[in-house]
Amino acid sequence: MSFTASRLEHCLTNVSCWMSANRLKLNNEKTELAWVGSRYGHTPLGSGGPSLQLGTDTVAASDHVRVLGVTISSDLSLDKHVSNVCAKCFSGFAN
Repeated sequence: MSFTASRLEHCLTNVSCWMSANRLKLNNEKTELAWVGSRYGHTPLGSGGPSLQLGTDTVAASDHVRVLGVTISSDLSLDKHVSNVCAKCFSGFAN
């Protein structure tokens, strides 16, 4: 797993350099990491996976990440996202 993490760190460093050359910035404070797998295959690591070092920042693994506003769990399910959307819909009726 450490080999995969180091390759991912190297890839993200290259992406960050490319972005800097094109006047863009990789926002390390908003970068999230989830080690995922299907619920039928390998066991997802979730927050138990290794963290990544991006420059001076450390990105810790988590059980849920947000991609374009959609919450995805480490087993690639949308259960948490659906629960959040349903809760917001029902709370709108309560007011």
